[in-house]
Amino acid sequence: MDLLIFALTAICVVFAFVAIATPVADRLRLPLPVVIGTAGLVYGSISLGFGFDPMSLALEDYDRWLFETLAFDNRSLLLIFLPPLLFEMALHVNVRRLVEDASVVVTMAVVAVIFATGTVGVLLWLVAPVGLLGCLLLGAAVSTTDPAAVITAFKQIGAPRRLLVILEGESLLNDAAAIALFSLIAGAIAANQPIQASSFVAGFGYAFGVGAATGFLMGWLVSRVFSILGGSAVAEMTMTVALAYGCYIVADTVLGASGVVAVVFASLAISTGGTLRMGPRNWRTMTRVWSQIGFWANNLILLLAATMAPFMLLSINGIQVLLIIVVYLAAIGARAGVLFGLLPLLTKLGLSTPITSDQKTLAVWGGVRGAVTLVLALSLADVPGLDEEDAELIAAVGAGYVFLTLLLNASTLAAVTRRLGLDRLSPGDLALRERIVAGAQEEVQEHVVDLARERKMDEAVIADMRAAYEPHIQEILASIKGVSIPFGERLRLGITIVASQELQLVLRAFEEGAVGPRTTRVLRTNAERMADAARLGGREGYESSMQLSVRFPWQFRVASWIYRFAFSDWLLRELLARRLTMLLETETVVRELDGFIDRVILPMVGPDAAANLKDLHHKRLALVRGEIDVIGLQYPAYTKNMEVLLLMRAGARRERTRYDELFREGIIGQELHRSLLRELDQRMGRLYKLPKIDLRLELAGLVGSVPLFADLGPERLATISNRLRNRFAVPGEVVAARDARGSEMFFVTSGVLEVRGLDREVLLSNGDFFGELALIAPTRRRSTEIVARGFCRLLVLTRRDFNRLARKDPELERAIRKVADRQLDQGFQPTPRSPL
Repeated sequence: MDLLIFALTAICVVFAFVAIATPVADRLRLPLPVVIGTAGLVYGSISLGFGFDPMSLALEDYDRWLFETLAFDNRSLLLIFLPPLLFEMALHVNVRRLVEDASVVVTMAVVAVIFATGTVGVLLWLVAPVGLLGCLLLGAAVSTTDPAAVITAFKQIGAPRRLLVILEGESLLNDAAAIALFSLIAGAIAANQPIQASSFVAGFGYAFGVGAATGFLMGWLVSRVFSILGGSAVAEMTMTVALAYGCYIVADTVLGASGVVAVVFASLAISTGGTLRMGPRNWRTMTRVWSQIGFWANNLILLLAATMAPFMLLSINGIQVLLIIVVYLAAIGARAGVLFGLLPLLTKLGLSTPITSDQKTLAVWGGVRGAVTLVLALSLADVPGLDEEDAELIAAVGAGYVFLTLLLNASTLAAVTRRLGLDRLSPGDLALRERIVAGAQEEVQEHVVDLARERKMDEAVIADMRAAYEPHIQEILASIKGVSIPFGERLRLGITIVASQELQLVLRAFEEGAVGPRTTRVLRTNAERMADAARLGGREGYESSMQLSVRFPWQFRVASWIYRFAFSDWLLRELLARRLTMLLETETVVRELDGFIDRVILPMVGPDAAANLKDLHHKRLALVRGEIDVIGLQYPAYTKNMEVLLLMRAGARRERTRYDELFREGIIGQELHRSLLRELDQRMGRLYKLPKIDLRLELAGLVGSVPLFADLGPERLATISNRLRNRFAVPGEVVAARDARGSEMFFVTSGVLEVRGLDREVLLSNGDFFGELALIAPTRRRSTEIVARGFCRLLVLTRRDFNRLARKDPELERAIRKVADRQLDQGFQPTPRSPL
C-alpha cells in the first residue's frame, strides 16, 4: 500500500473510532476519556503482546522505516496537540469574572502545583530508588488535572457560577504552571545542576511571566488585525490558529519562556479584545470551530498516548505498583490539602465562594489526570541527563497513575456524586421541579388544543387530546400534594430563574447585533453575579448584587486620577459613555423581564413569591432609571442622543431578523440576502460608534454656564473667573459635610449632587449652587449633607475671594446676598453663638 494512502487510512480509522466512542460513552454512562484511554491501552497491549503491526502488513520496508521515522513521539504530541487544546480551553473562560477572582485563581493554581509537586516528589523519593529531582519531575507531571468531569457535575448540581469560574481558571493555569515547572526541573536535570531556591524562583517567574506577557501581547496584536480582514469568519479563524502555534514557538524557542503559558494568555487576550473587533456571528462561529478542534486534540492526544503506554506498563512489577499507590495517595492528599486548607482561608478573606465539604470531596475525587498528564508521564523516559533505569521507572509509575485515575476516579465520579447526595434534590426543590414540569405540560396541552381548534377539529377529538395529557398532569400534582414549599425557597427559585433568563436575553441581543461586545461582557457579568447571589443569599444577596451592578467600577477612579493630575479627560469621557450605554441596555433587558415574571414565574412559585419578586424587579428598574436620570441631568442632550441610538440599533436588529425570515421563506435569494446584510452591517457599524460627550472643561465656559453669572459681561466674567477655582468630585464624595461650618460657595457646572438630610429627595444639577450662606453667615452649621451622585465639576468661591469681589462689584454681592436670604433656612441651623 502506498505510504500516503496508509497514513490517510489510519487517520480515517482514528477519527471514526473517536466518533463512535462518543455515543458508546454516553450509553455506558462513562466519561469519554475513560473509553478513549481504555481503547488505546487495549490496542497497544494487543499490538505489543501478539506482535500485531498493521504497518508490516500494509507497507514495504522502506515505507515502514519512513513512517516510523516520521511518527509521533512524546515531544511531537505536545507540540502538535497541546497549543490548540489549551487555546480552546482558555477561549471559553469568562475573562471578566476570572480577573475579578484573579487572586484566588492564581494562588490556587501556583500553590496547588508547587504543593502537589513537592508532596508527590518528596514522598516518592522516600520510598523509591530514584533521585529527588527525578521524583519532583514526576510530581510536576502529575500536577496537571482534567476538570471537565467534575465541572460538569458541579453544573448539574447548580453550583454557583463564580465557583465554576474559579475551578476552570485554576485548572487552566494549573496546567500552564505545571508544564512550566516540569520544563524547569527537566532543564536542571539535563544541565546536571542542583536547583537553588533563588534560581528556581527566578526561573519559574521568568518562564511564567515572560510567557504570559508574550502570549497576551501577541493576542492583543492579532485582535487588532481582525479589523483589516474584512469581517471574514474563515480568515479570523485561520489567524487564531496561527496565533496558537506562533505564540508557543516564539515564547518557547525564541525567548526560552513557557510556550504553554503563552498559549493560554494569548487565548485570554483574544477572548477579551477579539470580540470587540469581530462581529457576534463570527465570534460564535469561531468558538464553535475551536470547540471541535479542542475535542479532536483532547481525544486524539489521549488515544495516541494510550497506545504507547503498554510498552512501559506491561513491565511493571510489584514494587512499581506500590509506588503508583504512593503517588496516587500523595496526589489525592495534596489536592485535599488545597481544597480543605487553602480554599477555606480564601473564603474567610472574602476572596472565594463558599463550598461545602461534600462539594470539596467531589472536587478531590474528580481530580482526574488526562491527556496532558499522560504525555508528560511518557516523556519522562526521554528526559536528557536522567538515569535510564530511573527514567523508565518514573515513566511507568506516571503512566500507571494516569490510568488509575481514569479507570478508578473518572469511572466512579457519578457514583460518588450520588453517594454524597449531590444529585438529589431537597423535598422543596423536588416539589418545585414537579410544579414546573406540570406547568410545562399544561402549556403544551393548551397549545395542542389551540392548534386543533384552528384546524376546526371536532370537539370530541379536542377533548380526547386534552384528556391525553390530563393523567400525567394530575399524577405530578398528586405527587406534591401536601408538600409545603417554604416561601423563601420559592422566592429564591424565582430570582434565580429571572437572573438566568436575563443572561439569555443578553446573549441573544449580542448574537443579533443589538448590543456591542464590550457592553455584553458587563451585562453578562452582572447577570451571572446576581444569579450566584440569588442562589447563595436569596433576596438579600440579589439586592446587594443589584446595588453592586450600578456602582462605578475601579476604572473610574483611575480616570478621575488622570483628569486631576494629568488634566486629560479622554478616559473619563469614554467610561461615562460606556456607563450610560450599559444602564440603557440594562433597562431594556429588565423591562423585557417584567412580562416573563407574569407569564412564566407566577405559575411556578405562586402569587405571593411572584408579587415579592415583581416588587424587587421594580426596585431594580427604579434604581437603573435613577442612575440614567442622574446622567441625563448632567448631559441631557447626550443622553437623548444615546437613547435614540439604541432605538435605531433595535430597529436594525428587527430589520436583520426580517431579512433572515424572507430568505428562509424563499422570497429573496441568497445573493440578495447577502447584499442586504452587507449593507445593514455597514449601517450598524456606524450605530456602534458612540457620540462624543462634552465634559465642558474650559473655565470661562463653566463660569458662563451658571445662571447667576449669565447676564454678566466678558470683563466681569473674567474678573470672577480669576477668583473661582475648579473642583472635581467623584461619586460618593462628600462635598459639604453635615454639622460643619462652611467657608465656600459652590456652583455646579456639570454633574449631579444629592442633598441628604431633608424629608424629600433633592438633587442639584447643572447651573445650581449651594453654600452661599457660608459667605455671609460663617457661624452657622450645615444641617444637610451634599454628596456627589456622579462625576461633578464645581466652581468654588471662598469667603475671602467673595469679600474682595464684593468691594469691587457691589451688584454681585447684592445678588448673592439676596439668594442667601431667600434660602436662609435650607441647609443651615443657628448655633448658640449665632444671633439668628
